[in-house]
Amino acid sequence: MRFIATVVFAAILLFLVYLVVGAIADGYFGADIIPDRAVPDAWAAPDSWSEWRDIVIVLLGLFWLLAGILAVVFMAALIALVFVVRKVVRENAAPALDSLRQSLDTIRGTTEFAGETVASPIIRVYAVAKGVRAGLAAVTGLPDRIRGRRHGKKKK
Repeated sequence: MRFIATVVFAAILLFLVYLVVGAIADGYFGADIIPDRAVPDAWAAPDSWSEWRDIVIVLLGLFWLLAGILAVVFMAALIALVFVVRKVVRENAAPALDSLRQSLDTIRGTTEFAGETVASPIIRVYAVAKGVRAGLAAVTGLPDRIRGRRHGKKKK
């Protein structure tokens, strides 16, 4: 189907190029590519600049009309694309985000469980050891300067 459309558009384009070249050659160079003497009411190439100006104005108007139609078509395609993207996000991304949220909740629960069952007892044991050490230091009553001498510090 695409090939047929391409061939048809190419044929139309070639015919239009033939008409333009024929009109220019017929009007300015006197060639009889488009025979205007065979049909008395046939179109002949423009003879003055004002006629060329009018033709160019009409052609520019047609091109602007075509550009406007294409702009409307592209705008409609863009709006349709926005709706399709919103639908895809709603159907695919929202469930994926919910799944991600559930995974994060599971990870949060796992870290809380690990904190309560692993880290908390270790912290308690360390706190008890530190307390016992502080208690022994208080009971023995060793002054800081004696402990300082053991570490190589001299008395002032």
